[in-house]
Amino acid sequence: MLQTQIRIGQQLSQGRGEWDDILDAPKIETATKKGDPITNYVVPLIFNLDEHRVDFGNLLEYDPDESPERFFNVKIQGGNNKAVYTCTEWGDLKQLKKTFFGVVDKKGNLPIGGEFSDAIDAKFTNLQATLLYEVLHKVFTLRSEFEHRFALLENKKLTDADKEKLSDDDRQFLKAVTIKTSERIVLVVVQIIWSEKGLTKPTLFSQIEGYKTFVKRKFIGEDTAPTSGENIEKLCYATGERSSDVGELDISSRYSLNKMFVTTTVNYASGWESGAFQKNYQIDKQTQVNLERGSKYLLEKYKTRIAGIDHCIIPQLLHKDQSDVETTLRTLSRKSDLLFQFNTYQEIAGDLDVETDNPYWITFLGFESDGNFFKTINVIKDVSRTHFEQLISAFGKLNNEWKTIPGVNWASIMSMGKEQRPLEFNLFTVYTLIPVRKDKEKKNEALNLFKQVLEKRPVERAKLFGYFKELILCHYYGRYGSYTNIRENTEFDFAIRNAVFQYLAFIDILKQFNLINSMDESHLNAVEDITLDAPPEEQVLPEYQQKIEAYFTRMEYKPEHQALFYLGRVLNTVAQAQYKKEHKNKPVLKKLNYNGMDRDDIRRLYHDLWEKTQQYSLHRLTENTLSRFSMLFKHERWTMKPDEALFFILSGYAFFAGKTKASNND
Repeated sequence: MLQTQIRIGQQLSQGRGEWDDILDAPKIETATKKGDPITNYVVPLIFNLDEHRVDFGNLLEYDPDESPERFFNVKIQGGNNKAVYTCTEWGDLKQLKKTFFGVVDKKGNLPIGGEFSDAIDAKFTNLQATLLYEVLHKVFTLRSEFEHRFALLENKKLTDADKEKLSDDDRQFLKAVTIKTSERIVLVVVQIIWSEKGLTKPTLFSQIEGYKTFVKRKFIGEDTAPTSGENIEKLCYATGERSSDVGELDISSRYSLNKMFVTTTVNYASGWESGAFQKNYQIDKQTQVNLERGSKYLLEKYKTRIAGIDHCIIPQLLHKDQSDVETTLRTLSRKSDLLFQFNTYQEIAGDLDVETDNPYWITFLGFESDGNFFKTINVIKDVSRTHFEQLISAFGKLNNEWKTIPGVNWASIMSMGKEQRPLEFNLFTVYTLIPVRKDKEKKNEALNLFKQVLEKRPVERAKLFGYFKELILCHYYGRYGSYTNIRENTEFDFAIRNAVFQYLAFIDILKQFNLINSMDESHLNAVEDITLDAPPEEQVLPEYQQKIEAYFTRMEYKPEHQALFYLGRVLNTVAQAQYKKEHKNKPVLKKLNYNGMDRDDIRRLYHDLWEKTQQYSLHRLTENTLSRFSMLFKHERWTMKPDEALFFILSGYAFFAGKTKASNND
């Protein structure tokens, strides 16, 4: 991960100025909603220390091609950082207020200085002898004047009549920033007049002695204090090379991948000596700059959402692979998501072949952040390029093949909305099948499952059927409010159908990669001597049974799975008969135990269905199917887990071969 950040940082550093990581460009509009061009301005806010006044200067038209160093619009930091801004966007005037005049504390005490001077007092005491420090303290004497002016700007309800009651001075102050609808003020930059110190004209802070030194030391980490002249080389732990410019890792941004490397005795630093961090985290200064630039670039451009969680995509290239990292990243991401659209996978797969012949691995780093902190909550690591591409190919191939499987109606399953917009089967589809409770969003079972699949670790069969059971319970009882990722489906039959076959499709993918057993060993022991005798004379069309047999072969159903499938087919037949009798809710479905079907539940369901087939005169349609169930179901030797049994009963319920009038569940 570090090597990727360093390489990105090195590429970004080519032709880059020393202030580029610190300064920010304002957000600008170029046209109104009507299409009229917009003129953007910068307005000087002048602190006149000679006359003890706060005024606006004349508007300056903003040139986006102009060097950002002219106004020094330093990027806003979050968290507990002191405000040290002498230029801000118009909407961030409060940052100027905190910078020069401080804030009232929680106890209601008035500040005795601005946050800029507080920052110098706290960590940069050798700058207390500079003109910058003097200016900051002198500006603080304008606090009352600024508060008055600031209140005028904040008063959104100030009418024209109210403005007439203001002093001429206040009206002139507001008039200076009164603009047309086709104009915008994008930056406010503070200027100083203090003739006693030689600042006879409005002067930007960037020209005041001590300012750039402060900015370099705070944001770049450059120490301008005199040294002893010693030039000792130390090992940089990120590059493995020796350098005379090695020091403790000090990340200025709170929103950074490198915030994983904490300087406390918890989390990643567990068990370390508290005084050893400077040595254990020692990094070359330029390498640290590269790490910060690389982190910022990755977090801005190469994020994706896996199981509802933001992840950063970080490829790890071989040392000998000198290909452009940006090219690799672009093919992996393409501003899309690993879990959203299969078309994205196709684009990525095609580009990867062009990009490089060398292998590499991918890390998906899951994190939580509001922009002011960075907390790692999941890591999917060492995903090989080969495995990633094979997953892409497998999903695409399955999506096409399953459209031809009789009895599944894959095209209908993989569509959404009234427009029946076609969907592609991928990991995002699977995410919508695994109920994630609201209180488990940040660490959910779907996330754990995808981690296993991407890292090529086996998936427990029982867990999958447990997820399926919870999904069916959600649909049956309408518990959609408790989950964050389950699509509401008011048609329970369709919800069953979609869930069954999408789970089977995912199991198919897992089988292709040997990530799941086709059958638990306990099941094999229970059914090893089961044989199917020749059934009585067929009561349904042979073609119907042929489709079922082909389905069994394709899905690798074992004899006990087939038994439950047949029971599910009878359940479907009875349910449809009840529906035609105006029993819209299909009461027979209440005979299922949706918390799982053990062997006694299965036997009771069989007897209940036999009675219902007699009641509705369906025995002609179901006699053969019930007979097949009876021959395959061995009550005394039954060991299948209840969740799995529920799944395979519902697989029979959802199957549609399209040849019997009683089965219209499509």
